[in-house]
Amino acid sequence: MGTNLALALLKKCIFTLSWLVPRNVNKAVLGCYKNRFADNSKYLFLHWQQTHFMQTIWISGDKALIHTLKQQGYTAHSRWSMLGIYHALTAKYYVYNSYIGDINQWFAAGAVRINLWHGSPLKKIEFDITTGPLAPKYQTRSLWQAGLKSLRYHQEYVRPSLMLSPSPLVGESFQRAFRLKENSLLSSTNPRTDYYLRYPEQRQTLPLKADATTYRRVILYAPSWRDALWQSNQHSIPHLAMDNADSPYQAAFDWQTLSQHLVDTDSLLLLRLHPNERHYAAQFCVYPNVLDMSDWDDVYGILHRIDLLITDYSSLFIDVLPLEIPVIFYRFDHEQYLNQSRDCYDIGQDPLTIGQVAYQFDDLLALLQEMSHLNVKPQPCEAYKQLQRLYWSQHATGLSADRLATDSVSMDEMHDDSFAHLERHLRQEQTQSFKFTFGTDIKPRI
Repeated sequence: MGTNLALALLKKCIFTLSWLVPRNVNKAVLGCYKNRFADNSKYLFLHWQQTHFMQTIWISGDKALIHTLKQQGYTAHSRWSMLGIYHALTAKYYVYNSYIGDINQWFAAGAVRINLWHGSPLKKIEFDITTGPLAPKYQTRSLWQAGLKSLRYHQEYVRPSLMLSPSPLVGESFQRAFRLKENSLLSSTNPRTDYYLRYPEQRQTLPLKADATTYRRVILYAPSWRDALWQSNQHSIPHLAMDNADSPYQAAFDWQTLSQHLVDTDSLLLLRLHPNERHYAAQFCVYPNVLDMSDWDDVYGILHRIDLLITDYSSLFIDVLPLEIPVIFYRFDHEQYLNQSRDCYDIGQDPLTIGQVAYQFDDLLALLQEMSHLNVKPQPCEAYKQLQRLYWSQHATGLSADRLATDSVSMDEMHDDSFAHLERHLRQEQTQSFKFTFGTDIKPRI
């Protein structure tokens, strides 16, 4: 215990001393959780690489990823390489999707920390968590206990300098969960939802059928991670045949029947399991019309092709609200999941009202069969529109998947986006900083 505490104190001292290192105001280091190349920081990185708004360096612990990015002409370094350490110590901006450890959690004290986060607040996050296995990390009873936890969970206790908020609802949640000041929120959409509006030519393509034609319908199944629940409750979900199942998805689906339905209705199912569970997907993609995309960086490049989203507790459904994509919630372990996971935010509206709900496979199949008979995509109900406004405020107007598919988005809509909002904010902050320091109107290069 004493050794661990001494080591934690030493690391905290290193973090504090990094505040003294001069930082380049025209340089940003970016990274992603689990050393991946994905989500908001990926898309801001790609955008700034193209526009040269400032020098951008990708930091990761995955040497294979670093090699791939360098081959593609990008600037990238391993976290603990000499150049990785140098840029982490001298970059003015840290841009990340979860915690500063996406880049380097020990050298970020003097940087402007821009947390783009990796989802929308549906389940409670960070210091709002009061139930479930994560609660002890954030809930404290005294200043002494808070101090000890800030040493043990260092990066979780380091506050971001800036976060993006597409609506007051999201902003209020971020402000509480990350203990932010109000001026640390920037009203804006997210790079992950904006990138392919600005760069439609870079959208990803889906495979064609054997006759080189497209599928009539494309369905995305993107569930939440439930590995811990599965391990502790693999005999407590009565309606699932668990005895011969090695994953919750094998037990919760009749894959042969589902595949036959997909073939009969000329549909393609894209299977997107959580990174912690993607090894389960291999056994399902052997079925016709099921495509495993669990190892893709993310799904945002193909959302314009999605006709239906099937999910459970994932906040991905919030990201598709502006696209007006229909949603089915398949919650085959509903009671068990809710009993053992953290609480959800009270948003004043049950998200399930925006779409159809199934708790067993037969119910899901019936809904799929019913929807397959529709010749046109159903218009969103009023509950859908209300939730759209709650999560996206004024940013949700008219960006339907149909408009994206036909590239009928105006230049104003493409370019008054999160990239423009963030760049204007950084220019303003840097200008104010120069005025304060030098008493002049000279503007920095960015």
